[in-house]
Amino acid sequence: MKNSSTFQLSVHSDLANQDFKVLALLYQPLLGVASHSLFVTFYQLNDKINQKSYTHQQLFDLLNLKQTEFLKMRNKLEALNLLEVYQENDAYIYVMKTPLSAKQFLLDTVFGSYLQSEIGEKNVDMLANLFKIETPKLEGYTNITKPFDSMYEFKSLNLLKLDYEFQGRKQNGGSHIGNHFDFNAFVEALPERLKNSQLLNQKLQQQISKIAFVYQFDVKDMVEVYIHASQSRQTINFQALNHKAKLHYESKNQTLEIKEKDIPKTDLIKNIPPQVIIQKYSKTDTQGIALSTATLLIERNHVDPGIINVILMLVLKQKDGVLPGLKYMETVLHDWLNRGIQTTEDALNHSTQLENQWVNKKKAKKISEPDWMDDYVKELEKMEA
Repeated sequence: MKNSSTFQLSVHSDLANQDFKVLALLYQPLLGVASHSLFVTFYQLNDKINQKSYTHQQLFDLLNLKQTEFLKMRNKLEALNLLEVYQENDAYIYVMKTPLSAKQFLLDTVFGSYLQSEIGEKNVDMLANLFKIETPKLEGYTNITKPFDSMYEFKSLNLLKLDYEFQGRKQNGGSHIGNHFDFNAFVEALPERLKNSQLLNQKLQQQISKIAFVYQFDVKDMVEVYIHASQSRQTINFQALNHKAKLHYESKNQTLEIKEKDIPKTDLIKNIPPQVIIQKYSKTDTQGIALSTATLLIERNHVDPGIINVILMLVLKQKDGVLPGLKYMETVLHDWLNRGIQTTEDALNHSTQLENQWVNKKKAKKISEPDWMDDYVKELEKMEA
């Protein structure tokens, strides 16, 4: 991207105080202060009337940024579905998305789980309490609200037709995961009593696909989760669906069977699902959080899956089965990419080289502490500072 390239900003709806509260308290721990600041700056720079364009150099000067820093910040906004980016040669359009509501964010399979892994369950509970509202108790009261047709007479009118977009709030879809879950097969496998119109709800379909991706559930697993989360023919609760998925995953005692096959090691590692690696190397009580972290790592970084699998194995092995947060994992990944790691084979060689280097360093200095991964990441963070 050239610094002289231009960009326009598009905002479909004004943000309310509640939106900024969600951005500051829920999104910011995942985005970081810098990306959060970029989103707010974009919002304030938007000129709805004049459709003003800016050069990226103007933005860099305004925020005292380098291009590499800006791209990292922008990519985080894209990954959390707060920004869509469109490009034509040296011209860009940034479409700003409305943040999720607090309830949507906390119940989103990926966002809610990842936030908990980053700041802890107690802090998530504390933040959730800040969004609680008191609703009036309506027991004994009768709803006497007048409907529209009791006050206004219907007349035959031609509907107003306008061929342009209006300002207004559009639903933020939450996290986007390119998983191809066979929803039709899932519906077919459900008991007849649960086959109702709710299954046509697109949000429900997306939620089921996300859960299937995060936990690597097949159709049979998802049917079982759905049955446990359903109460007769009542509308299913998304929170119950997420909870039952977590319980189902924790209750499954899957045995990893390794059979010798004439498959190159690089192909095997490249094609193995991260879920299998986490099951083999991660502690049982942290596997759910580890899966969420691995999911976001894959979603936010479009690289050879084998590279991420090698990093997962290396870190889990060195951290005694506890996978650190996303920031830690991305620090390692970006260092490897900057060193020219482009294939699974490159990643395997680099992993072996790193371990050998530390073993030799340990022998030379007689170091008793075996946890070299933290030292390695600290050195990388100092280089980035």
